[in-house]
Amino acid sequence: MSRLADRILTECQPFRASLLDPGEWRTITRKHLEERAGRPLSHKEFARQLVAASSLFREGEPVGIPKFDPAALRGVPVFAADDVGRYVMALPKGTDFTDVVASMAPPFDKFFVEFQGVPNGLELHAWGALITAHERLEWVEQFEGDLGKPRWVLKLETFLEREKGKPFGPVAEHYAGLAEDGTWFRHAAGNVWWTGRPVTMTKEPPPEAVQDWGDRIAQLLFPVLLAISFLHSKNIKIRAEAPSEKLSRKYEKKHGRRLVRYHVLDIVPMRRILEQYGSNSRSGLRRALHICRSHFKTFTADAPLLGRHTGVYWWDSQVRGSRSVGVVIKDYRVRQPSVFGKAYIEANENPPEAAKDAIPSKDPDSAGRGLAAHNRTQNRIAAIVQGLGWVPRSPGPDEPEFDIAWKTEDMLFVCEVKSLSPTNEERQLRMAVGQVIRYRQKLAAAGYEPVMAVIAVERPPEDMSWNELCERENIVLVWPDVAEKRLLAAVKTMKTGEDLYRFNVDLRT
Repeated sequence: MSRLADRILTECQPFRASLLDPGEWRTITRKHLEERAGRPLSHKEFARQLVAASSLFREGEPVGIPKFDPAALRGVPVFAADDVGRYVMALPKGTDFTDVVASMAPPFDKFFVEFQGVPNGLELHAWGALITAHERLEWVEQFEGDLGKPRWVLKLETFLEREKGKPFGPVAEHYAGLAEDGTWFRHAAGNVWWTGRPVTMTKEPPPEAVQDWGDRIAQLLFPVLLAISFLHSKNIKIRAEAPSEKLSRKYEKKHGRRLVRYHVLDIVPMRRILEQYGSNSRSGLRRALHICRSHFKTFTADAPLLGRHTGVYWWDSQVRGSRSVGVVIKDYRVRQPSVFGKAYIEANENPPEAAKDAIPSKDPDSAGRGLAAHNRTQNRIAAIVQGLGWVPRSPGPDEPEFDIAWKTEDMLFVCEVKSLSPTNEERQLRMAVGQVIRYRQKLAAAGYEPVMAVIAVERPPEDMSWNELCERENIVLVWPDVAEKRLLAAVKTMKTGEDLYRFNVDLRT
Protein backbone atom coordinates (compact mmCIF):
# COMPACT_ATOMS: atom_id res chain seq x y z
CA MET A 1 0.00 0.00 0.00
CA SER A 2 1.32 3.43 -0.90
CA ARG A 3 1.46 6.23 1.65
CA LEU A 4 0.89 9.94 1.16
CA ALA A 5 4.67 10.48 1.07
CA ASP A 6 4.88 8.14 -1.93
CA ARG A 7 2.24 10.06 -3.83
CA ILE A 8 3.72 13.47 -3.01
CA LEU A 9 7.09 12.27 -4.30
CA THR A 10 5.43 11.03 -7.49
CA GLU A 11 3.36 14.13 -8.27
CA CYS A 12 2.16 17.02 -6.12
CA GLN A 13 -0.14 19.74 -7.45
CA PRO A 14 0.18 23.34 -6.31
CA PHE A 15 -2.48 24.51 -3.87
CA ARG A 16 -5.67 25.92 -5.40
CA ALA A 17 -8.39 27.60 -3.36
CA SER A 18 -11.01 25.22 -4.76
CA LEU A 19 -9.09 22.17 -3.56
CA LEU A 20 -9.46 23.06 0.11
CA ASP A 21 -13.26 22.79 0.10
CA PRO A 22 -14.83 21.71 -3.22
CA GLY A 23 -18.33 22.02 -1.73
CA GLU A 24 -17.80 25.67 -0.88
CA TRP A 25 -16.24 26.32 -4.28
CA ARG A 26 -19.24 24.66 -5.95
CA THR A 27 -21.55 27.00 -4.03
CA ILE A 28 -19.52 30.03 -5.13
CA THR A 29 -19.61 28.82 -8.75
CA ARG A 30 -23.38 28.34 -8.64
CA LYS A 31 -23.87 31.83 -7.23
CA HIS A 32 -21.66 33.24 -9.99
CA LEU A 33 -23.67 31.44 -12.72
CA GLU A 34 -27.03 32.50 -11.29
CA GLU A 35 -25.88 36.12 -11.08
CA ARG A 36 -24.85 35.93 -14.73
CA ALA A 37 -28.17 34.32 -15.72
CA GLY A 38 -30.20 36.73 -13.60
CA ARG A 39 -32.28 33.88 -12.13
CA PRO A 40 -31.98 30.68 -10.06
CA LEU A 41 -30.79 27.63 -12.00
CA SER A 42 -32.35 24.19 -11.80
CA HIS A 43 -30.18 21.26 -10.81
CA LYS A 44 -29.99 20.06 -14.44
CA GLU A 45 -29.12 23.52 -15.77
CA PHE A 46 -26.41 23.98 -13.19
CA ALA A 47 -24.93 20.51 -13.84
CA ARG A 48 -24.84 21.22 -17.57
CA GLN A 49 -22.97 24.51 -17.14
CA LEU A 50 -20.75 23.53 -14.23
CA VAL A 51 -17.77 21.98 -16.08
CA ALA A 52 -17.29 24.81 -18.57
CA ALA A 53 -18.07 27.48 -16.00
CA SER A 54 -15.70 26.03 -13.43
CA SER A 55 -12.93 25.94 -16.00
CA LEU A 56 -13.58 29.57 -16.94
CA PHE A 57 -13.98 30.69 -13.34
CA ARG A 58 -10.77 29.01 -12.22
CA GLU A 59 -8.71 31.10 -14.60
CA GLY A 60 -8.84 33.80 -11.94
CA GLU A 61 -8.61 31.41 -9.01
CA PRO A 62 -5.83 32.03 -6.46
CA VAL A 63 -3.07 29.42 -6.81
CA GLY A 64 -0.23 28.74 -4.42
CA ILE A 65 3.07 30.14 -5.69
CA PRO A 66 5.45 27.68 -3.95
CA LYS A 67 6.04 24.54 -6.03
CA PHE A 68 7.04 21.51 -4.01
CA ASP A 69 10.54 20.16 -4.65
CA PRO A 70 10.51 16.35 -4.15
CA ALA A 71 14.15 16.52 -3.04
CA ALA A 72 12.92 18.08 0.22
CA LEU A 73 11.18 14.80 1.13
CA ARG A 74 13.58 12.20 -0.24
CA GLY A 75 15.32 10.19 2.46
CA VAL A 76 13.34 11.91 5.23
CA PRO A 77 11.98 9.66 8.04
CA VAL A 78 8.24 9.06 7.53
CA PHE A 79 5.86 8.34 10.41
CA ALA A 80 2.35 7.01 9.76
CA ALA A 81 0.31 8.27 12.71
CA ASP A 82 -3.15 7.05 11.65
CA ASP A 83 -3.78 5.62 15.11
CA VAL A 84 -2.97 8.97 16.73
CA GLY A 85 -5.26 10.75 14.25
CA ARG A 86 -8.21 8.50 15.08
CA TYR A 87 -7.68 9.09 18.78
CA VAL A 88 -7.51 12.87 18.33
CA MET A 89 -10.60 13.04 16.11
CA ALA A 90 -12.56 11.22 18.84
CA LEU A 91 -11.69 13.82 21.49
CA PRO A 92 -14.51 16.11 22.67
CA LYS A 93 -15.00 19.42 20.87
CA GLY A 94 -13.28 22.32 22.56
CA THR A 95 -10.16 20.36 23.55
CA ASP A 96 -7.34 22.91 23.61
CA PHE A 97 -4.40 21.19 21.93
CA THR A 98 -1.99 23.93 23.10
CA ASP A 99 -2.78 22.85 26.65
CA VAL A 100 -2.58 19.10 26.02
CA VAL A 101 0.55 18.35 23.98
CA ALA A 102 3.72 18.05 26.04
CA SER A 103 7.27 17.76 24.83
CA MET A 104 7.57 18.21 21.09
CA ALA A 105 11.38 18.27 21.01
CA PRO A 106 12.25 17.22 17.45
CA PRO A 107 13.64 13.68 17.19
CA PHE A 108 15.12 14.56 13.76
CA ASP A 109 16.13 17.74 11.97
CA LYS A 110 13.52 16.93 9.33
CA PHE A 111 10.74 14.34 9.27
CA PHE A 112 7.27 13.75 7.82
CA VAL A 113 4.14 12.84 9.82
CA GLU A 114 1.10 11.69 7.87
CA PHE A 115 -2.44 10.38 8.32
CA GLN A 116 -4.41 8.27 5.87
CA GLY A 117 -7.99 7.02 6.02
CA VAL A 118 -8.64 8.96 9.24
CA PRO A 119 -12.00 10.78 9.70
CA ASN A 120 -11.54 14.56 9.58
CA GLY A 121 -13.55 17.75 9.22
CA LEU A 122 -12.35 18.45 5.67
CA GLU A 123 -13.24 14.96 4.37
CA LEU A 124 -9.67 14.38 3.20
CA HIS A 125 -8.34 11.00 2.20
CA ALA A 126 -4.93 11.88 3.68
CA TRP A 127 -2.92 14.75 5.04
CA GLY A 128 0.54 15.30 6.45
CA ALA A 129 3.15 17.81 7.53
CA LEU A 130 6.83 18.10 6.62
CA ILE A 131 8.50 19.25 9.83
CA THR A 132 11.84 21.04 9.86
CA ALA A 133 13.48 21.83 13.20
CA HIS A 134 15.55 24.97 13.69
CA GLU A 135 17.56 25.80 16.82
CA ARG A 136 17.71 29.34 18.20
CA LEU A 137 16.89 31.21 14.99
CA GLU A 138 18.33 34.70 14.72
CA TRP A 139 15.19 36.18 13.19
CA VAL A 140 12.97 35.08 16.07
CA GLU A 141 11.93 38.17 17.97
CA GLN A 142 12.00 38.39 21.75
CA PHE A 143 8.73 39.95 22.82
CA GLU A 144 8.51 42.38 25.70
CA GLY A 145 8.28 40.57 29.02
CA ASP A 146 9.32 37.17 27.58
CA LEU A 147 12.01 35.21 29.35
CA GLY A 148 14.30 34.61 26.42
CA LYS A 149 13.41 33.12 23.03
CA PRO A 150 12.40 29.63 21.87
CA ARG A 151 15.18 27.04 21.78
CA TRP A 152 13.57 25.31 18.81
CA VAL A 153 11.20 26.52 16.14
CA LEU A 154 9.35 23.80 14.25
CA LYS A 155 8.32 24.69 10.72
CA LEU A 156 5.29 22.65 9.59
CA GLU A 157 4.43 22.58 5.87
CA THR A 158 1.00 21.04 5.32
CA PHE A 159 0.04 18.76 2.40
CA LEU A 160 -3.49 17.56 1.67
CA GLU A 161 -5.05 14.86 -0.49
CA ARG A 162 -8.78 14.84 -1.07
CA GLU A 163 -8.76 12.14 -3.73
CA LYS A 164 -6.17 9.36 -3.51
CA GLY A 165 -3.36 9.93 -6.01
CA LYS A 166 -3.92 13.70 -6.24
CA PRO A 167 -2.03 15.34 -3.36
CA PHE A 168 -1.54 19.09 -3.33
CA GLY A 169 0.59 21.51 -1.38
CA PRO A 170 2.25 22.99 0.41
CA VAL A 171 -1.03 24.51 1.57
CA ALA A 172 0.21 26.43 4.60
CA GLU A 173 3.25 27.12 6.75
CA HIS A 174 2.99 27.12 10.53
CA TYR A 175 5.67 27.70 13.15
CA ALA A 176 5.72 26.40 16.73
CA GLY A 177 8.20 27.73 19.29
CA LEU A 178 9.51 25.28 21.89
CA ALA A 179 11.16 25.88 25.25
CA GLU A 180 14.34 24.21 26.56
CA ASP A 181 12.44 21.07 27.66
CA GLY A 182 10.61 20.73 24.34
CA THR A 183 7.25 22.01 25.62
CA TRP A 184 5.50 25.07 24.21
CA PHE A 185 7.41 28.30 24.61
CA ARG A 186 4.90 30.62 26.25
CA HIS A 187 4.95 34.39 26.14
CA ALA A 188 4.82 36.43 29.34
CA ALA A 189 1.03 36.62 28.97
CA GLY A 190 0.77 32.80 28.90
CA ASN A 191 -0.12 32.35 25.22
CA VAL A 192 1.97 29.93 23.16
CA TRP A 193 4.52 30.86 20.48
CA TRP A 194 2.56 29.84 17.38
CA THR A 195 1.99 31.46 14.03
CA GLY A 196 1.10 30.51 10.47
CA ARG A 197 -0.95 31.20 7.38
CA PRO A 198 -1.70 29.74 3.95
CA VAL A 199 1.13 29.92 1.43
CA THR A 200 1.52 32.97 -0.78
CA MET A 201 -1.05 32.92 -3.62
CA THR A 202 -1.05 34.39 -7.12
CA LYS A 203 -3.93 36.60 -5.93
CA GLU A 204 -4.29 37.66 -2.32
CA PRO A 205 -7.46 36.01 -0.94
CA PRO A 206 -9.84 38.04 1.23
CA PRO A 207 -8.70 38.31 4.89
CA GLU A 208 -11.72 36.37 6.10
CA ALA A 209 -10.84 33.51 3.73
CA VAL A 210 -7.24 33.47 4.99
CA GLN A 211 -8.49 33.28 8.57
CA ASP A 212 -10.97 30.53 7.71
CA TRP A 213 -8.36 28.43 5.85
CA GLY A 214 -5.85 28.93 8.65
CA ASP A 215 -8.35 27.70 11.25
CA ARG A 216 -9.22 24.62 9.18
CA ILE A 217 -5.62 23.65 8.53
CA ALA A 218 -4.60 24.25 12.16
CA GLN A 219 -7.15 21.59 13.19
CA LEU A 220 -5.19 19.06 11.13
CA LEU A 221 -1.94 19.97 12.89
CA PHE A 222 -3.12 19.02 16.39
CA PRO A 223 -2.66 15.29 15.66
CA VAL A 224 0.73 16.08 14.07
CA LEU A 225 1.97 17.80 17.22
CA LEU A 226 0.48 15.13 19.47
CA ALA A 227 2.22 12.46 17.37
CA ILE A 228 5.55 14.20 18.03
CA SER A 229 4.75 14.13 21.76
CA PHE A 230 3.91 10.44 21.51
CA LEU A 231 7.26 9.76 19.84
CA HIS A 232 8.81 10.54 23.23
CA SER A 233 6.56 8.22 25.18
CA LYS A 234 7.55 4.84 26.54
CA ASN A 235 3.92 3.69 26.21
CA ILE A 236 3.79 3.49 22.41
CA LYS A 237 5.31 1.14 19.86
CA ILE A 238 7.11 2.42 16.78
CA ARG A 239 6.92 -0.33 14.20
CA ALA A 240 8.99 -0.31 11.01
CA GLU A 241 6.92 -1.14 7.94
CA ALA A 242 8.24 -2.24 4.57
CA PRO A 243 5.91 -2.50 1.56
CA SER A 244 5.86 -5.89 -0.11
CA GLU A 245 8.52 -6.42 -2.74
CA LYS A 246 5.86 -7.22 -5.33
CA LEU A 247 3.92 -3.98 -4.76
CA SER A 248 7.13 -1.97 -4.64
CA ARG A 249 8.31 -3.34 -8.00
CA LYS A 250 4.88 -2.68 -9.50
CA TYR A 251 4.92 0.90 -8.22
CA GLU A 252 8.45 1.40 -9.53
CA LYS A 253 7.45 0.14 -12.99
CA LYS A 254 4.56 2.62 -13.11
CA HIS A 255 6.09 5.65 -11.40
CA GLY A 256 9.85 5.19 -11.68
CA ARG A 257 10.49 4.89 -7.94
CA ARG A 258 9.95 2.32 -5.23
CA LEU A 259 7.57 2.66 -2.30
CA VAL A 260 9.02 4.34 0.78
CA ARG A 261 9.62 2.54 4.03
CA TYR A 262 8.00 4.16 7.02
CA HIS A 263 7.35 3.80 10.75
CA VAL A 264 3.93 3.26 12.30
CA LEU A 265 3.03 4.83 15.65
CA ASP A 266 0.96 2.30 17.58
CA ILE A 267 -0.68 3.85 20.66
CA VAL A 268 -2.64 0.74 21.67
CA PRO A 269 -0.39 0.16 24.75
CA MET A 270 -1.24 3.64 26.08
CA ARG A 271 -4.96 3.64 25.32
CA ARG A 272 -5.85 1.96 28.60
CA ILE A 273 -4.20 4.83 30.49
CA LEU A 274 -5.77 7.44 28.22
CA GLU A 275 -9.23 5.93 28.66
CA GLN A 276 -8.82 5.33 32.40
CA TYR A 277 -7.65 8.80 33.32
CA GLY A 278 -8.82 10.88 30.37
CA SER A 279 -12.51 10.88 31.37
CA ASN A 280 -13.28 12.85 28.19
CA SER A 281 -12.09 16.06 29.84
CA ARG A 282 -9.14 18.32 29.17
CA SER A 283 -7.75 18.07 32.70
CA GLY A 284 -8.18 14.29 32.67
CA LEU A 285 -6.44 13.98 29.32
CA ARG A 286 -3.57 16.12 30.54
CA ARG A 287 -3.15 13.84 33.57
CA ALA A 288 -3.31 10.72 31.38
CA LEU A 289 -0.64 12.01 29.03
CA HIS A 290 1.56 12.96 31.96
CA ILE A 291 1.40 9.33 33.14
CA CYS A 292 2.08 8.03 29.62
CA ARG A 293 5.10 10.11 28.88
CA SER A 294 8.43 10.84 30.42
CA HIS A 295 10.16 14.21 30.47
CA PHE A 296 13.33 16.05 29.57
CA LYS A 297 15.98 17.22 31.97
CA THR A 298 18.66 19.75 31.04
CA PHE A 299 22.14 19.43 32.57
CA THR A 300 24.60 22.29 32.19
CA ALA A 301 28.33 22.62 32.80
CA ASP A 302 27.50 24.14 36.18
CA ALA A 303 25.40 21.13 37.19
CA PRO A 304 26.30 18.13 34.97
CA LEU A 305 24.60 14.75 35.15
CA LEU A 306 26.62 12.34 37.31
CA GLY A 307 29.28 15.04 37.51
CA ARG A 308 30.32 14.91 33.83
CA HIS A 309 27.44 14.80 31.28
CA THR A 310 25.82 17.93 29.82
CA GLY A 311 22.91 18.26 27.41
CA VAL A 312 19.20 17.48 27.34
CA TYR A 313 18.30 13.94 28.46
CA TRP A 314 15.08 11.99 28.22
CA TRP A 315 14.08 10.78 31.71
CA ASP A 316 11.82 7.85 32.52
CA SER A 317 8.71 8.66 34.53
CA GLN A 318 9.66 5.95 37.02
CA VAL A 319 13.21 5.99 38.34
CA ARG A 320 14.30 2.49 39.26
CA GLY A 321 16.80 1.53 41.91
CA SER A 322 18.34 3.46 44.76
CA ARG A 323 19.51 7.02 44.27
CA SER A 324 22.56 6.11 46.32
CA VAL A 325 23.77 3.85 43.51
CA GLY A 326 22.59 5.95 40.59
CA VAL A 327 19.53 6.43 38.39
CA VAL A 328 18.26 4.90 35.17
CA ILE A 329 18.00 7.11 32.08
CA LYS A 330 17.12 6.43 28.47
CA ASP A 331 19.82 6.84 25.86
CA TYR A 332 18.13 9.88 24.35
CA ARG A 333 20.04 13.12 24.02
CA VAL A 334 18.52 15.80 21.87
CA ARG A 335 21.52 17.95 21.11
CA GLN A 336 24.02 16.27 18.83
CA PRO A 337 27.51 16.20 20.35
CA SER A 338 30.11 18.24 18.52
CA VAL A 339 32.84 15.59 18.70
CA PHE A 340 32.33 11.95 17.82
CA GLY A 341 34.63 9.12 18.85
CA LYS A 342 38.40 9.41 19.05
CA ALA A 343 41.28 9.02 16.59
CA TYR A 344 41.31 5.59 14.98
CA ILE A 345 43.54 3.07 16.74
CA GLU A 346 45.09 0.65 14.28
CA ALA A 347 44.43 -2.98 15.22
CA ASN A 348 47.30 -5.42 15.81
CA GLU A 349 47.40 -7.78 12.83
CA ASN A 350 49.93 -10.15 14.43
CA PRO A 351 48.47 -11.15 17.79
CA PRO A 352 49.93 -14.11 19.75
CA GLU A 353 49.21 -17.55 18.26
CA ALA A 354 47.75 -16.01 15.10
CA ALA A 355 47.78 -19.39 13.36
CA LYS A 356 45.57 -21.08 15.96
CA ASP A 357 41.82 -20.87 16.45
CA ALA A 358 40.32 -19.53 19.66
CA ILE A 359 38.94 -22.20 21.98
CA PRO A 360 35.32 -23.11 21.03
CA SER A 361 33.78 -21.55 24.15
CA LYS A 362 35.22 -18.12 23.33
CA ASP A 363 34.35 -15.38 20.87
CA PRO A 364 36.14 -16.45 17.64
CA ASP A 365 37.51 -12.91 17.29
CA SER A 366 38.97 -12.78 20.80
CA ALA A 367 42.20 -14.66 20.08
CA GLY A 368 44.33 -16.51 17.55
CA ARG A 369 43.43 -16.76 13.86
CA GLY A 370 40.03 -15.12 14.30
CA LEU A 371 41.51 -12.09 16.04
CA ALA A 372 44.20 -11.72 13.36
CA ALA A 373 41.60 -11.92 10.54
CA HIS A 374 39.31 -9.51 12.38
CA ASN A 375 42.10 -6.96 12.83
CA ARG A 376 43.32 -7.25 9.23
CA THR A 377 39.79 -6.70 7.95
CA GLN A 378 39.24 -3.76 10.30
CA ASN A 379 42.43 -2.04 9.15
CA ARG A 380 41.60 -2.65 5.47
CA ILE A 381 38.15 -1.11 5.94
CA ALA A 382 39.74 1.85 7.76
CA ALA A 383 42.14 2.33 4.82
CA ILE A 384 39.26 2.17 2.32
CA VAL A 385 37.27 4.71 4.36
CA GLN A 386 40.28 7.01 4.49
CA GLY A 387 40.83 6.60 0.76
CA LEU A 388 37.25 7.78 0.17
CA GLY A 389 38.03 11.01 2.01
CA TRP A 390 36.40 10.14 5.35
CA VAL A 391 38.04 9.90 8.76
CA PRO A 392 37.87 6.52 10.56
CA ARG A 393 37.17 6.78 14.30
CA SER A 394 37.40 4.46 17.29
CA PRO A 395 34.78 4.62 20.06
CA GLY A 396 35.01 7.32 22.73
CA PRO A 397 34.65 6.51 26.45
CA ASP A 398 30.85 6.95 26.55
CA GLU A 399 30.04 5.42 23.16
CA PRO A 400 29.06 1.88 22.09
CA GLU A 401 31.99 -0.52 21.60
CA PHE A 402 31.88 -0.55 17.81
CA ASP A 403 34.97 -1.54 15.82
CA ILE A 404 35.12 1.48 13.54
CA ALA A 405 32.91 4.43 12.60
CA TRP A 406 33.10 7.47 10.35
CA LYS A 407 31.02 10.49 9.41
CA THR A 408 30.15 11.69 5.92
CA GLU A 409 28.41 14.88 4.96
CA ASP A 410 25.01 13.21 5.27
CA MET A 411 25.24 10.48 7.88
CA LEU A 412 27.20 8.50 10.43
CA PHE A 413 28.41 4.98 9.62
CA VAL A 414 28.99 2.52 12.45
CA CYS A 415 30.69 -0.79 11.68
CA GLU A 416 31.14 -4.17 13.36
CA VAL A 417 33.89 -6.41 11.95
CA LYS A 418 33.80 -10.22 11.97
CA SER A 419 36.11 -13.01 10.90
CA LEU A 420 34.42 -15.96 9.21
CA SER A 421 35.10 -19.67 8.98
CA PRO A 422 32.92 -22.47 7.53
CA THR A 423 31.95 -23.54 11.05
CA ASN A 424 31.18 -20.17 12.64
CA GLU A 425 29.73 -18.07 9.81
CA GLU A 426 26.13 -18.37 11.05
CA ARG A 427 27.01 -17.49 14.64
CA GLN A 428 29.30 -14.61 13.69
CA LEU A 429 26.83 -12.93 11.39
CA ARG A 430 23.92 -13.41 13.81
CA MET A 431 25.98 -11.69 16.49
CA ALA A 432 27.00 -8.89 14.13
CA VAL A 433 23.40 -8.09 13.14
CA GLY A 434 22.35 -7.72 16.76
CA GLN A 435 25.39 -5.62 17.60
CA VAL A 436 25.05 -3.08 14.78
CA ILE A 437 21.30 -2.67 15.32
CA ARG A 438 22.04 -1.87 18.96
CA TYR A 439 24.87 0.52 18.02
CA ARG A 440 22.55 2.28 15.58
CA GLN A 441 19.83 2.62 18.20
CA LYS A 442 22.16 4.02 20.86
CA LEU A 443 23.90 6.47 18.52
CA ALA A 444 20.58 7.69 17.09
CA ALA A 445 19.32 8.20 20.64
CA ALA A 446 22.48 10.20 21.36
CA GLY A 447 21.56 12.66 18.62
CA TYR A 448 23.37 11.29 15.56
CA GLU A 449 20.91 10.99 12.66
CA PRO A 450 20.81 9.27 10.31
CA VAL A 451 22.99 6.33 11.36
CA MET A 452 23.90 3.67 8.80
CA ALA A 453 24.86 0.25 10.19
CA VAL A 454 27.69 -1.67 8.48
CA ILE A 455 28.89 -5.26 8.93
CA ALA A 456 32.38 -5.92 7.53
CA VAL A 457 33.50 -9.53 7.08
CA GLU A 458 36.82 -10.90 5.88
CA ARG A 459 35.30 -12.63 2.82
CA PRO A 460 31.92 -13.08 1.11
CA PRO A 461 29.51 -15.22 3.16
CA GLU A 462 28.96 -18.70 1.78
CA ASP A 463 25.23 -18.29 2.48
CA MET A 464 24.31 -15.27 0.34
CA SER A 465 20.88 -15.01 1.98
CA TRP A 466 22.67 -12.79 4.50
CA ASN A 467 22.55 -10.12 1.78
CA GLU A 468 18.75 -10.33 1.81
CA LEU A 469 18.55 -10.15 5.60
CA CYS A 470 20.87 -7.15 5.77
CA GLU A 471 18.85 -5.46 3.03
CA ARG A 472 15.68 -5.93 5.06
CA GLU A 473 17.31 -4.58 8.24
CA ASN A 474 18.90 -1.58 6.46
CA ILE A 475 22.45 -2.82 7.06
CA VAL A 476 25.32 -2.48 4.57
CA LEU A 477 27.13 -5.83 4.31
CA VAL A 478 30.70 -5.46 2.99
CA TRP A 479 33.99 -7.28 2.64
CA PRO A 480 37.21 -5.69 1.40
CA ASP A 481 36.69 -6.44 -2.32
CA VAL A 482 33.29 -4.69 -2.48
CA ALA A 483 33.51 -2.24 0.43
CA GLU A 484 34.32 0.87 -1.59
CA LYS A 485 31.55 0.25 -4.12
CA ARG A 486 28.88 -0.51 -1.53
CA LEU A 487 29.76 2.36 0.79
CA LEU A 488 29.66 4.86 -2.08
CA ALA A 489 26.31 3.40 -3.13
CA ALA A 490 24.94 3.89 0.39
CA VAL A 491 26.00 7.55 0.38
CA LYS A 492 24.50 8.07 -3.08
CA THR A 493 21.14 6.64 -2.07
CA MET A 494 20.98 9.03 0.88
CA LYS A 495 21.74 12.04 -1.34
CA THR A 496 19.40 11.11 -4.17
CA GLY A 497 16.56 9.73 -2.08
CA GLU A 498 16.59 6.39 -3.85
CA ASP A 499 15.64 3.30 -1.90
CA LEU A 500 18.22 2.80 0.86
CA TYR A 501 17.40 -0.87 1.13
CA ARG A 502 18.49 -2.10 -2.26
CA PHE A 503 22.22 -1.67 -2.49
CA ASN A 504 23.08 -5.05 -0.93
CA VAL A 505 21.12 -6.82 -3.66
CA ASP A 506 21.96 -4.48 -6.52
CA LEU A 507 25.70 -4.76 -5.85
CA ARG A 508 25.98 -8.48 -5.30
CA THR A 509 29.22 -9.82 -6.73
